[in-house]
Amino acid sequence: MASHLLRTSLRSISRPLVVRNVLKTTAKAPRFMPSIVRSMSARFMSSGTVDSDLVHKLAEELQFEKTNEEDSQPEFIKEFLSANSFQLEDKPGQDEVALTRTFGNEKIRILFSIADINNAGPGDDLLMEGEEVEEEDVPASFPVRASVTIEKEGKGAVTVDTVAQDGEMAVESVMYYKDVKLASEQSAEADWQRRGLYIGPQFAELDENLQVLFARYLEERGVNSALATFLPDYVEYKEQKEYINWLDNMKSFVSA
Repeated sequence: MASHLLRTSLRSISRPLVVRNVLKTTAKAPRFMPSIVRSMSARFMSSGTVDSDLVHKLAEELQFEKTNEEDSQPEFIKEFLSANSFQLEDKPGQDEVALTRTFGNEKIRILFSIADINNAGPGDDLLMEGEEVEEEDVPASFPVRASVTIEKEGKGAVTVDTVAQDGEMAVESVMYYKDVKLASEQSAEADWQRRGLYIGPQFAELDENLQVLFARYLEERGVNSALATFLPDYVEYKEQKEYINWLDNMKSFVSA
């Protein structure tokens, strides 16, 4: 933008006749010195010595990652959504993903984050070239935390904190909110109000029969083994998409 404004300014200055005459009568004045100064100034202000190397490396990485990128939505996503009546809410550039559905008079929302991919073991993705992995040697899936909120109009909401891993959904806590907004609203005021509320008992300390019934209650609403398998797979898929977008954005920024 600055270069464009400077070029426009120089053009407007060169239009008056008297300025052209002055330039013609000044033999030693280099006619194109302003443009030389402009280009040198822009080059030194907008680029460093490693910019081109960084752009080249980013482009290499981007090309490599795109060779394995799927053009359409993977089958595991289509199969899960069609079989479990969930709607997927995934905004590019956002860390959190939501699954929503209705169940009778209830609105169900499952919120999870791709940041949980950092819970994967350091060697989960490392294989020597040509190495074959036996089924029993496949590492366990990384845990993905999912917050399940069930709302009933005029009756408040219940939020269940769960962890998906190895094809199972483990319940950590169950909280009741009389005010639905406190269960879902992401604001400093709502967070402050939640801090003063009773969060419920330790789920593992509940009567075993009560724990089993809560698990069955969630299973009927789609919080089941299929979801536990889907979440880590989707976190990996989403993280890969965001990484490719990050590479592309960084390359465009550095090369600008």
